[in-house]
Amino acid sequence: MNFLHPLFLFGVAAVAAPVWLHLRRKPEKDVLHFSALRFLDDEPVPRASPHHLRDLLMFALRALAVALVVLAFAWPYLKGAPPLEVSSSRVYVLDNTLSNQAGDAFIHARDEILKSIGKADGNTQIAVVELTYQPRTVVNFGDSHPQAESTLRALKPSYQRGSFLAAFNQANALLSQSLGLKKEIIIYSDNQESQWAENVNSPPFLKNVDVKVAQPPELKERPNLALQQPMAARFFVGDKAIINFNVLLRHTGAAKNAMVTLRVNHQEIFHRDVDLASQAGDMRLVTQWESDPSLWIEGEAEIAGNPDDLPGDNRTFFALPPMKEGRVVLLSQSTYLRAALAPEVMRGHWSQRILQPTKLAEEITAPLNDDVLVVEAGYLQSKDARDLVFKYLNNGRGVVLLLNRVTPLVRGVLSSLDFDLLKGGDEGDAAAAAPPQFIRYIAMQHPVFASFTEADFGDLSGIKITRHCHVTSKSAAPLIFSDTGDALLFEALKTKGRLIVSTFGFERSQTDWPVQISFVPFLDSLLHYARGLKEMQTTFEPGEIYAMEIPQGDASPREVVLRKDSKPVLNAAVDANRRAQIPIPGEPGIYSITYDASPAVQTMIAVNPPAKESELNYTADPAAIKAWQLPDTGKRPPTAATTEIVSHASALQQRLWWFLLCGGAAALALEMIWLLLRKAQA
Repeated sequence: MNFLHPLFLFGVAAVAAPVWLHLRRKPEKDVLHFSALRFLDDEPVPRASPHHLRDLLMFALRALAVALVVLAFAWPYLKGAPPLEVSSSRVYVLDNTLSNQAGDAFIHARDEILKSIGKADGNTQIAVVELTYQPRTVVNFGDSHPQAESTLRALKPSYQRGSFLAAFNQANALLSQSLGLKKEIIIYSDNQESQWAENVNSPPFLKNVDVKVAQPPELKERPNLALQQPMAARFFVGDKAIINFNVLLRHTGAAKNAMVTLRVNHQEIFHRDVDLASQAGDMRLVTQWESDPSLWIEGEAEIAGNPDDLPGDNRTFFALPPMKEGRVVLLSQSTYLRAALAPEVMRGHWSQRILQPTKLAEEITAPLNDDVLVVEAGYLQSKDARDLVFKYLNNGRGVVLLLNRVTPLVRGVLSSLDFDLLKGGDEGDAAAAAPPQFIRYIAMQHPVFASFTEADFGDLSGIKITRHCHVTSKSAAPLIFSDTGDALLFEALKTKGRLIVSTFGFERSQTDWPVQISFVPFLDSLLHYARGLKEMQTTFEPGEIYAMEIPQGDASPREVVLRKDSKPVLNAAVDANRRAQIPIPGEPGIYSITYDASPAVQTMIAVNPPAKESELNYTADPAAIKAWQLPDTGKRPPTAATTEIVSHASALQQRLWWFLLCGGAAALALEMIWLLLRKAQA
């Protein structure tokens, strides 16, 4: 017999404890005390009780229990017993992303893994990692063949996209804890080119792990039709609220035409045959319709055509919330600014209120019901105007400050807001003689410019600035730079309300922006950001987590309920910060969110497949597999070490230690029963 942890054998010395318990002298019982002893006969009494064991059966049980527990911790194993050796450990990576639905590749891959598990002998450990948005282990090394088969057959094709790197990291973690001398990863995937290329430059991490691609792609590319990136926006034309909708149609392959259908709030809006032969590559489809601005819009666009190997991306969904007008207060003489905020232009987006300079004192004491204050710097000569600016900021409201004029008082206001004026004095000194500059660098990642990633709202790079103030700040974030490097637009970061500072006014004497097509969309986006309301996210991908924040004006629900066709799908608890973590379902579609048991819809979300999953281009020799492999040093464990590893593996799979623990527990139980019986007899 051998021991996996022989040092624990020193614990046998604990057998001395029962010996001491039996040899120690206990106080005598039933002692009678006499006042005088001279009338009693003398009888010799030994000075100490004799040292002999009492209750041999009880002593044997105690000693046996200690010995068995110590032996169990030493982990004995029989070297001569037939070892249950593990010669190899294998992890299958099953790609369950949307693109692997093409040609029923996922079903075939799942069936092939089931066959391999059924043929595997007892010397092979097998685990399976499912590749989805977050890879997960669906079959562990210790699972039986029936368990693995039941789990794999329950898997359904998903609409998610996952990372090969994350799946390989999880497979490598499983192999690092495995017993097999040979370790391998076998991936069943469509080998989508974009998916392999995502993390090809990641540091290598696979050491002595063989990687095999089980099903090399038969084709370089598959034909596909897909609808993606639905975009819907409301605007007013007179008294009518119009929805402008566009969607990206992607097509590869020999399809010459396709039928596109658009349904909105369960009504068909668009049904048209689209000619694909006359236009190569992708195209955007655009349409408009009239709608009630107070209603939620839930829409679905669908495409049908042949050949199309991936029907899973033929539908796309979108949701559009009802319009809620913002209130903007205008303290400006700019005719362009007033015209851009007129009801016929911004109806449904903004309602403007023009302040009179003579009534600013009344405005300071009046209740604050507006969202954003737009003020030209020239009005800051008035103390009431300055107080009004700080009233808005201190109450968490937005302020847009236009530096159309610079005076010492304006300089003081800017200084209190952590801005420094490099040049200026009165209006005539504000770089009037400087050559015009053009907008060149823009923080496109900022929410103000999110809509300008598409060319639909105009080009910002051609805007000319003929006069501006030279302003710097140590705390504010510049959002726009000129071609000479001057900052033209800032966002202050230390005020309670959002403060946007423009170094020029919206007048033709300072810029030509008010006559450009991009001015109204920019002004709308700027005011919306200054308003401080979070953009309502309505589009998600399967598998994501939606960190929903309950608006302050809403009730305080205990939980939010995600529903599909009015039926509950899942519940998520709301924490003390009024936030709920909502797992996005795996099936695309329109979902509504309600509070507690109330059926009232609070918001809607659209779940769409990832756009990259529609790229059905494949690679037969992924470079990432070689890039992730650590260099093979050629050093292998010697034969003796290999034998020792196998012996330890055999020891871990033998259950002798378990019998020893059970024997120790049984001995202690018998000892307790013996004591109870003795007590009952006494």
